[in-house]
Amino acid sequence: MMNLKPPKSQNDSASDNGSVNKITDKQKINTLRKAVIDLREEKSQLIKQIEELNSKKQLTNKREGRYRRETQYYDERFIALNNYEFIQFNAIFSFNRTYKQQELDQIIANYEARFSILQTAYKEMERDIKNIEISNQKLVKDMEEKTTLNNQLKKNIEDIERDLYNKIKDLQAEKMEIQSKFKIIDKEMQQKDEELTVLHKGLDDTRFIINQLQGELEETRGKFMQYKLILYNQFLDIDCLFILRKNLFNDYIFELETAAQIFQYKASDISDLKIKDETSFYLSVKSRSKEEIFIIMPNQDLKKICKSIKNFLLKAQQYQINQQHSQVQSPKNNDLLGGLMSIFRSTQQKNGSNKNSDAKQK
Repeated sequence: MMNLKPPKSQNDSASDNGSVNKITDKQKINTLRKAVIDLREEKSQLIKQIEELNSKKQLTNKREGRYRRETQYYDERFIALNNYEFIQFNAIFSFNRTYKQQELDQIIANYEARFSILQTAYKEMERDIKNIEISNQKLVKDMEEKTTLNNQLKKNIEDIERDLYNKIKDLQAEKMEIQSKFKIIDKEMQQKDEELTVLHKGLDDTRFIINQLQGELEETRGKFMQYKLILYNQFLDIDCLFILRKNLFNDYIFELETAAQIFQYKASDISDLKIKDETSFYLSVKSRSKEEIFIIMPNQDLKKICKSIKNFLLKAQQYQINQQHSQVQSPKNNDLLGGLMSIFRSTQQKNGSNKNSDAKQK
């Protein structure tokens, strides 16, 4: 059994991406936390400064009360003084009072300006803290979604590994089945080879028998001659031997044998036979455009020759009719001898057609 493991490159890349995302998220969170802490420290410092300003304001108010009491004291004291001294003192005191009042107003204005600046900074700081908290929540949400997605990917990878493992098991079973089929096919091929060897041996024996039959055919070829008539072919303008015969395959054939070549015609190719005059007759052959004219030799009977040709044609026609009738009633014999005879017949017909084509060319 195979232990299926996920590809290292994909797992490593996925783990690296996950670890990098986790590190960056942690860094962002730590940075935000640090920024929040810094803002809180600034907030505490600003609160301290505000408290200091309030204490200073209270101190200023106390001083102002003391100044007022002192002023009241000086007023009461000046009443008892002379008018001149009172006027001088009042002028000096009013000058000092105005100066002190201006100085106090300036300090209060400065503190109020600083206080408004601190309030604005405090509001901005609160807004920044709120934005940071929102971004922190988004980061936490993104981190949760990525964690969920990572878990889903792990589950999908496990499902894929399980499916691959099952498919591999099925493929192994199919492989074993195919191997067994291959073994069966090899055995069948060996049997076929043995049968083919036997058939080759039988074919060799059959060829030997064919050679024997061909030899016997050549020996018995001249035994079926019926007529040999020495005639003169006017169309060929040459002496010829006119032969009417029936071969081993029951084919009725006309042969014209000259000193140079033999011409063969099937009896079915003769379409007409007529006597031209007392010493000649002609045959109409389907394969030739002109009639074959034959002149008999001396000491030959023209009527007897034409009668023999006519009887030969009638026999051929009757045999062809009987052969067609027998083929319709009974199927053709497919044994070895019938096959050999058909081979010989086709060979003989091919030779006859070749001879006819040669005659046409001449």
